[in-house]
Amino acid sequence: MDNFYEVSEDTIKTFFEIFNKKSFPVSIGFQFIGNEKQKELIKVTKISDPYAFLVKKEILVSINDDLMSVFDEESITILMEQEIDKININIETGKIKLVKTDLNTFSSIVNKYGVEKVARANKVEELYQEQKKDAKTDEEFIA
Repeated sequence: MDNFYEVSEDTIKTFFEIFNKKSFPVSIGFQFIGNEKQKELIKVTKISDPYAFLVKKEILVSINDDLMSVFDEESITILMEQEIDKININIETGKIKLVKTDLNTFSSIVNKYGVEKVARANKVEELYQEQKKDAKTDEEFIA
C-alpha cells in the first residue's frame, strides 16, 4: 500500500485538459490514484460494476506522478491521449468498455515505413481476421 498516493491537482488538470478535447456522448466518472511502482505514466482500467456503484466512478486512472517530470509536454499529451482513446462507449446502452489499440508494432518498423503504411497493413490484417471469423460463423449457421 506504500506505493499508492493522491495524484496532484496539476496532473488531474492536465488529464482533463486532454480529455475535454475528446467527444464522449455520456458523462464518465474518473477515480484517480497515484502509483509510484507503475512502469508507465498513465493507465486506465474499467472499475467493476459493484465498485463503480459504490464509488460512483466508472474508470480508474492510475498515474505515476514521478514520470511526469521525465517526459516533455507533447509526450505527456500523447501518452494520456492514447489511454483516453481506449475508452469506448456504446451510445445505445451507455455501457463503457476499454478497447485495445489499433496499431501495435515496433518503433523500428514505424521509422522504416512510416505510420500510415504500418497502420494500413495492420488494418488489412485485422479485417482479414474478422472476415475469416465471420465466414467460419456463417458456415456454422448454414449447416
